[in-house]
Amino acid sequence: MNITVIGEANIDISVKPCQDTSHVSTKQACTPSHISFHYGGVARNIAHNLCLLGHNVRLMTVFGDDDFASRLIDDCKSIGIDLSLSSQFEDAKSPIFLSFNDEIGRIQSAHSDIELNSCLDLDWMLERIDAVNRADLVIADTLLSAEALTFLIDHCFVPLYIDTVSPNRALLLSEAMRQSWKKSFHALKCNHAEAQAMTGITESDEAAKYLNAKGIENVYLTLGEDGVIFCSKKEIQHFPAVEVEAVNVTGSGDAFLAGVVHGNAMGQNYVDAVSCGLKMAKLACEVETPVNSRVEFEDFS
Repeated sequence: MNITVIGEANIDISVKPCQDTSHVSTKQACTPSHISFHYGGVARNIAHNLCLLGHNVRLMTVFGDDDFASRLIDDCKSIGIDLSLSSQFEDAKSPIFLSFNDEIGRIQSAHSDIELNSCLDLDWMLERIDAVNRADLVIADTLLSAEALTFLIDHCFVPLYIDTVSPNRALLLSEAMRQSWKKSFHALKCNHAEAQAMTGITESDEAAKYLNAKGIENVYLTLGEDGVIFCSKKEIQHFPAVEVEAVNVTGSGDAFLAGVVHGNAMGQNYVDAVSCGLKMAKLACEVETPVNSRVEFEDFS
């Protein structure tokens, strides 16, 4: 399918301890760690996964004007991602996400320098909405401004999938939904903390039902080791997690959504689409990078 993915492309800097550091004194000057650089961003990761799964993918994002940006652009092009809807801004710094993780990549603390994302605004969206609607389906993360996200919800006339990204950005999506006149879109992927931020409800089933009742047609609520909840107006179903020996969980949620979208694009029912998403998430957890580049379309066709 022709898929447009809208949102952030950034540089991920990941810090992971070389060993268990629970016994290390907080006064120790330096902790031995693995420090790695990756091409990241929720939208970019989803686009990468969908390219591996055989789709024609356009990434609609913004790039800075530094060496990181040049490398990001070159990498996207080498993967086969179409950047014709993206923009590059002179004298701008690429978004950078710095995370301090445990031994399997679970984020313990994080810092971001994402000033460039302020360009993901309403004017930027207005210029591209006609091209966006020529896709078969659209995926957006919540690094857009609330105004741009509201406009996209109201003026995207093909199936729209949204990834909440984080609890703080989930609140932005709630604001966008309050401003929207349509107050509805095709599918949401969120985790427990993001669903709670949007609803104020701690119980996962009830949070999913609430989101569905508020106009989100299909809710995919990921629960880590407890699996996934799928909720639509017709039904709600739990799916157990797939057993995996994880070396890095960063990017697994992006891979999950790409797998779900792929399953839907292939005409699968929601059970098979969620299974496809879980398989993609498992493969992502098995490598140190945010995307498992060994994924092949033949394994999911």
